[in-house]
Amino acid sequence: MRTIDNQSQDIFLNGLSLLLGVGLIAAPWYFGFASETAAAWNAWIFGTTVAILAVLALMQTYDWEVYAIAAAGLWVCLAPWALGFQEATVATWAHVSFGIALIISASSEVWRLRESPSAYEV
Repeated sequence: MRTIDNQSQDIFLNGLSLLLGVGLIAAPWYFGFASETAAAWNAWIFGTTVAILAVLALMQTYDWEVYAIAAAGLWVCLAPWALGFQEATVATWAHVSFGIALIISASSEVWRLRESPSAYEV
């Protein structure tokens, strides 16, 4: 398991993941799909999961936290088709957009964990 004592770049990336998680929690109300049960509950559950993982990663990032955020982002992207709410275009685009942003943020952090000289094995 690799870890890194966070520097400003890592705090920025984890803060971005936290903001994306909070944004995903708020998305059903902001974009108006709170009445669509599957889409709203998926956004709330995975937004909360990402926010908790990002808070855990703010001080010191472990690779499992970043992989979990990436997996959550992948699920959020695929959820409209897996849960059958792809006809709800606002909910679909919100999920896909947040999911892609989470995957990009987590991928950047994985790269930092692999390439940074301050990252180390525990």
